[in-house]
Amino acid sequence: MKEAGLDELRLIKRIQRDGDRDAADELIRRHYDTIHRFVKRQIQSDDIALNLTQETFISCLKTIAHYEPAKKTSFRTWLYKIASNKAVDYYRSRAYQETVKTLPLEEVEAIDEPDFALRLENRGFAEEVCTFVSGLPADTQKVFLLHIFGGHTFAQIAAAVGLPEGSVKSRYYRLISMLRKEFACYG
Repeated sequence: MKEAGLDELRLIKRIQRDGDRDAADELIRRHYDTIHRFVKRQIQSDDIALNLTQETFISCLKTIAHYEPAKKTSFRTWLYKIASNKAVDYYRSRAYQETVKTLPLEEVEAIDEPDFALRLENRGFAEEVCTFVSGLPADTQKVFLLHIFGGHTFAQIAAAVGLPEGSVKSRYYRLISMLRKEFACYG
């Protein structure tokens, strides 16, 4: 296992030092399937998951010159953060908003955790929360992303994920409770 990590570091150094395409191809090949599965769990659409996976690796290669293993987390964790950010950006995007039917403004519930939502505007905090949420079941992740980043009502989410509205609310509030404990959001 340690040897694999050293080999990965050698690939990263070759990319950083020489722009080595073979090293980049190998690094991507090693992580592509795992990152694609991760993104697919977040998005649930093959086409969009493929696009976001590609965007993840494009961002990775564009910024790999700044990756410093001694100062940062593992490469894999760094890659997951990039992928998580791409999923969050997608749920915030106009393209996503246009694909989801919305209710008239007077029927839309306000996000019921305003302090938490405000904290999510801090990109670092949002990354930490998204990394935590990414380890949870896909249906819980989707409820969270649709409500917090998509601004959808529980009724809309229930229709989108095929669950009763009570189940959606239960999953959301259970997750908020876990996040409160994990991040001490409400002191």
